[in-house]
Amino acid sequence: MSDEDRSFAEERRAGAEARAREAAGSRRQVYALVGLFMVSVLVIGIVLAILSAGVGGQGSWWQKVSMTHTPLQKGSIGQDIEITAKVIGLPKNVTLSYMVIPNNASFNTYRIIKPNNVYMLLTAAGGDQYSYTITGTEVLGDITYSISTSDTYGNSAVTQTYKIAIDDFNVEWPAKELTVYVAQTATVPVTIRSYNNFVSAVSLRAVALGLNALPGGLAAEFSPVTVTPPPGGAVTSQLVIRSTSTTFIPSGLYNMKVEAWASTQRGTITRNSSIAILKVPDFDFTVNPTSQSVVRQVINQITERVTPFNITVNIQQGFESNLQFRVAGLPGTGVYYRWVIGNANWHSTGNTLVNLEIVTQSVATVGSYTLTIYVTGGGFEKFKQVSFIIMESTQS
Repeated sequence: MSDEDRSFAEERRAGAEARAREAAGSRRQVYALVGLFMVSVLVIGIVLAILSAGVGGQGSWWQKVSMTHTPLQKGSIGQDIEITAKVIGLPKNVTLSYMVIPNNASFNTYRIIKPNNVYMLLTAAGGDQYSYTITGTEVLGDITYSISTSDTYGNSAVTQTYKIAIDDFNVEWPAKELTVYVAQTATVPVTIRSYNNFVSAVSLRAVALGLNALPGGLAAEFSPVTVTPPPGGAVTSQLVIRSTSTTFIPSGLYNMKVEAWASTQRGTITRNSSIAILKVPDFDFTVNPTSQSVVRQVINQITERVTPFNITVNIQQGFESNLQFRVAGLPGTGVYYRWVIGNANWHSTGNTLVNLEIVTQSVATVGSYTLTIYVTGGGFEKFKQVSFIIMESTQS
């Protein structure tokens, strides 16, 4: 074979080897693309499986949200209350909804009570325990509550509504109206009642609305002033209202109540009784005229002369019994007197007219007399002085 033939044969062999190498490289690229496609399909399948498990199901590493909770049944007024729950899954929030019903709530205040919605917090990072504390300043009565949670995929869990019975107390008394007179007293029982086994010391005081005590001239005394009711029972204290002065007492009508308070973890809790009317009776009076004179003699066969004094009694606050009238200072011979009261009403405010009639006989002793007119009632004895003159006739 010539050199020319050998050179041609080598070129053909080199070209065949190059074409073989090129074909092998193309096959490797195809295999790589196929492998990448298979990996993509596998990843997509895994993601779909995870999503499928999250919507209403569970996979090998994902669990939909669930919750366990041990209900609370008891608490004490003014004491903190901690509510906890265990939440499994990946919750986006855990919510506590609670409402406090104060034991002294009226119909009007009850209508404005609204639930509180707060987030419970993890007690430790990476854990599953959630907690929220209702502070004692809020714990003024029984509490209703529920707990709810949800995750980002629409799964949720919620507890039923539970009630926490709060140990508490109230104050009761039968008083609708009380009347206090000077140097006298009014007594009424006051009852402290325990709810849900409340057992703490309770202190008492009586106040008039708008004041921190009773009006000046009045005192309220409890016997005893501090009581402790038995669990679920009641204890009684006697309230005595008395005047502290024999000469002055502020007359009028006062709205009063009994306040009872107990010390708690978060301060003082106060409970009030119903409102009663405290009546403090009083009166005043005037005499008109302040001086009278009469002639002692027989004129036209008349042997007695009547001299009137008009007394106007002003009732500033009604009395439960009648007022009493008397006069002192008249001569002992030849003079007597009588009261003309008529249909006087001492039980309501206003003016009432009473007449004092002094009857002078012909044998009365001539002279100038200072008369003292007394009006007594409700522990008061008030007086006014007038002049009464008996003259001798100058006729012969």
